[in-house]
Amino acid sequence: MKKTFTINISGSVFHIDDDAFEKLQKYLQLLNRHFGTAIEGQEILQDIEARIAELFIEKTGNKVEVVTNEMVDEVIARMGKPEDFMDSEEETSAKTQAESAFQDSEQKKRRRLYRDGDNRVIGGVCSGLGAYFNIDPVILRVIFVVLFFLGVGASFLIYIILWIVVPKAKTTAQRLEMRGKEATVSNIEKSIKEEVTEIGESYNRFRNSASYEKGITRMDRFGDVVGSVLRVVLRVVVLLFGAALLIGGIVTLIMFVTSLAVGHSFLQGGPWNFGWDTNINMANIINHFVSPGAYTTSMIAISILIGIPILILLFIGTKLLFRYKTNNKLIGLGTFAVWLLALITLIVVGVSQAENFSKQTSQTVTQNVECNQCKTLYLEMNDDLYESLIEDHISLDRMKIAEVNGKEKLLGHPRFTIEKSTSGEFLLQIKKRARGSNTEDAQLNVEQIDYNFTQKDSTLLLDPYYFLKENAKWRQQEVTMILKVPEGKSIFMNEKMKSIIYDIENVNNMWDGDMVGKKWIMTANGLALNDSIPKL
Repeated sequence: MKKTFTINISGSVFHIDDDAFEKLQKYLQLLNRHFGTAIEGQEILQDIEARIAELFIEKTGNKVEVVTNEMVDEVIARMGKPEDFMDSEEETSAKTQAESAFQDSEQKKRRRLYRDGDNRVIGGVCSGLGAYFNIDPVILRVIFVVLFFLGVGASFLIYIILWIVVPKAKTTAQRLEMRGKEATVSNIEKSIKEEVTEIGESYNRFRNSASYEKGITRMDRFGDVVGSVLRVVLRVVVLLFGAALLIGGIVTLIMFVTSLAVGHSFLQGGPWNFGWDTNINMANIINHFVSPGAYTTSMIAISILIGIPILILLFIGTKLLFRYKTNNKLIGLGTFAVWLLALITLIVVGVSQAENFSKQTSQTVTQNVECNQCKTLYLEMNDDLYESLIEDHISLDRMKIAEVNGKEKLLGHPRFTIEKSTSGEFLLQIKKRARGSNTEDAQLNVEQIDYNFTQKDSTLLLDPYYFLKENAKWRQQEVTMILKVPEGKSIFMNEKMKSIIYDIENVNNMWDGDMVGKKWIMTANGLALNDSIPKL
């Protein structure tokens, strides 16, 4: 029993016994050592392996048959034994002369028809026929052309059929077989070396020819012309780009300087107004929200952050247009340092202003509402004296801005709700909330809230707004009023109360806006419509 191996030779798979495999492996190793160092060695080895695969296919009949030791001996005999191609040049030459007669006889037997792709004009049919019949392919080409023009259409049809039917000589072994030569190792080596030599000589002749020198000269001239044209085009593009930067920088600088020169119009005319038609001074409004000096510092930093890039645009534009030389490293580093300092300053100011809202505190004041003898407390709102002075487009958490006597005044709508009293008396709780950088600062901001109400007999008159005292900063101040109503007592809210009432719970599940204009009574279950109380 012998071992068998599965091998792949030039893309074809064969099963081979161990003795044959060892002999074939040694043979291929000798070939690799002999041809591997040559420039064209890999091509020679590939063609040899392709020819060996063809011979194995012939021996096995392209069936699943094991390649035996005898088959390998026959293939090596046909391809050439190692001593045949490893002799010295003199021995090889003598052996070639001694065997030339035998090879000539063999060449006639093994000539096959292929299309010669190396010497083709169209499909390589004529060159292949010339090699097969040992005729100059030019003669065959002339015959085909003459027959075609004489009206013998069959010549064209025959050429097409041969083009389709006759295979193309792709490998060196096929090209040797086309010329009637045995595809042995020596012949494959000789053929490839002749091709390489012919290509090298052709290339050298081309390099030394007058047409090559003329072509190189013309290419150099063409390259010079193209380079000159590209340089001109690039220069024009650079000039146009520099002009665009210069014009854009000048226009932007004029707009920026004009905005700064007119003061608050820099803010009022900006995109943050969203098309509002307002005469309110935005710069003064901002001062209600930021600490003293923060607005000025921020505006200086913003001016630097915007102004320096505009100046850089102007500098680049003029440099591209006029191509002057400057030693601008120190100036550039200094400018970048100033711009970076402005950016850091703006960030620090922003963070410090955000800290003004980090803490929150509240203050609650409870006051008695004198209504011991009355059964119903009437809730009304004082007249809105600021309605025509308020800028409706600006709103911050129920706060509005009104212009009073040429000054911006911050005012806000309080929230009003009703709960059940546990003391048996009407009580009004006023809860004020505000934020600050710390608890003490938040408490100071609470004290800046000013809210008033008055009572006349059984009527409680509430102001529609609470105010921030003069020079007070907005720190998210809020005012919430809670009216404590004892059980069995009633209240009545007029229509104006609709703007401040907020989330009043009632047993009728009525929406806040629908509760005005109706009398409500406090029951054990909560506030209810007076009409819904059953009469005993």
